[in-house]
Amino acid sequence: MNNKIPFRLPPKGALDPIDCDDPLIFYHRPLVGSLYRKRIAQALSLLTPPYESILEIGYGSGVLMPTLSTISKSVSGIDLNADPRKVTSRLRRMGVNVSLSKGDIVMAGYPDASFDLIVAISIFEHVTDLKMVLDKVFRLLRDGGHLLVGMPRVDSLMNMLFHLIGYHDIKAHHFNDHAQFLLAADKMFRLEGFRRIPEYLPLSWGLYFNMLFKRA
Repeated sequence: MNNKIPFRLPPKGALDPIDCDDPLIFYHRPLVGSLYRKRIAQALSLLTPPYESILEIGYGSGVLMPTLSTISKSVSGIDLNADPRKVTSRLRRMGVNVSLSKGDIVMAGYPDASFDLIVAISIFEHVTDLKMVLDKVFRLLRDGGHLLVGMPRVDSLMNMLFHLIGYHDIKAHHFNDHAQFLLAADKMFRLEGFRRIPEYLPLSWGLYFNMLFKRA
């Protein structure tokens, strides 16, 4: 499958990390940066734009917002930790206008059936109650809407790799792997697309997994 949506990585310094755990700095590094950029590009390759209304869960510094704004005129985001005013200000300087808020997606006040695409890149591995969040996502999606999910490998090997790039306690923040997520999503969503990094090795060697689901 060819990537129809180029990943528009904002120039270095255009955005600010929201905290010490924000991965923004890694996108611009020579080696690990290529993996960070590739996981986004691979996720985007699963999409078929345009979309009427998009929600990103966990927008962070806003690194994906310039790209999402090219495939929809209505892009929203919610994040537990980011300051929506600061991120919005930075994005507006780049000519990107989106609607951002701070809070928990489960408690978010968006009306049901508000979006035809919800994006969650490197979010669901941090979720302790998958069913609760998936129930909310299901309600927020319109009939036939899509959920794009990206998740890293979660095991001792990945803990070591994260440690090497500067995340020293990642196992305290990762609760689910992609296989657990697939099981949790199975009753509400139909898997329509699946890719992994690296793709030329067996599934068991995958380091990152991108999945596209359709609301059942």
